[in-house]
Amino acid sequence: MKRFHVHIHVDDLARSIAFYSRLFAAEPARVEADYAKWMLDDPRVNFAISTRGDKPGLDHLGFQVDDAAELAQLKDRAEAADMALLDEGATSCCYARSEKHWVTDPQGIAWEHFHTLGNIPVFNEAGKIPVAGACCAPAPTGDKAAACCAPAAEDAPAACCAPKATSSVNKTVLAEHSAGCCSEAAPAAHSKPLNVLFICTRNCARSILAEALLNAMAHGRFNAYSAGSSPSANQQPHPLGLQLLQRAGISTEGLRSKSWDDFAAPDAPHMDLIITLCDDAAGEVCPAWPGHPASAHWGYPDPSAGDAPEAQKIEAFRKTMHMLHQRLESLINLPSDKLEKAALQGTAQDLAAR
Repeated sequence: MKRFHVHIHVDDLARSIAFYSRLFAAEPARVEADYAKWMLDDPRVNFAISTRGDKPGLDHLGFQVDDAAELAQLKDRAEAADMALLDEGATSCCYARSEKHWVTDPQGIAWEHFHTLGNIPVFNEAGKIPVAGACCAPAPTGDKAAACCAPAAEDAPAACCAPKATSSVNKTVLAEHSAGCCSEAAPAAHSKPLNVLFICTRNCARSILAEALLNAMAHGRFNAYSAGSSPSANQQPHPLGLQLLQRAGISTEGLRSKSWDDFAAPDAPHMDLIITLCDDAAGEVCPAWPGHPASAHWGYPDPSAGDAPEAQKIEAFRKTMHMLHQRLESLINLPSDKLEKAALQGTAQDLAAR
């Protein structure tokens, strides 16, 4: 029997526990320092809240099942509908070990399908590196791809539904966060791939993840690059980011940290779209780009910053990858007219507002 699942991020855990306990007329089945969960029977809902999100609101929806056979049925249904899928297999998240996969709907909302195997004393285990948003990690299978929470397009890009796409990011299932409800054909490929440059400060985490994800999902529609406005000497991509990408079945070949000066050289590829990923809230200075390419700002906290324990950093990288994947799916699912030069600036700003 299935149980509907809702996971919400909150700012104040204690106040939220008090509120939902009154709303449900029930105490939570589990409470941790950053997490609480209610297992309701009327209706059957697994309702969870946590303080681990980047902002308050819905993190993901899903279905919890009682056995592996039900989970396999949900997976077969998603694959039959040609939904991009992220299959994490056995993983740990939210104080539990589970078998799970993810799909993403046209609005970018991740749906988690999972079978709980047992409880654990930590939010997730350091050895487990999920790939996508709320609790995920993928593995490629077959010719279809999926990724950190959301789907991709077939022969054309698309990922979290607009038209549907199948990326090379784990075709079986893009797990821990991903899609599902639209099944229109993927948008026609743009006549010439668009060059997209992702910029952050050191080019070791956010922009590296974005470059690898988009190249895996783009199917020839985009060429992704990354750079930093002020990378340190001998800067290298963060190993946790590379591990996450590899676990998701995404190639890390050729990824390296570099200065944006590399793209100012006469022989550098011309950029059509510049996306800055630095975090305004943390006081990072976002670089300006000379020339007239379309530009947008997608601000994300730096998952490599600080001296947090490894498990917390893994969680930060996973969430960053999930959020990037959702936005990139929206990008690759856009119709070709939205990517023409005259419309690209407006398109970039619209995506930034999502």
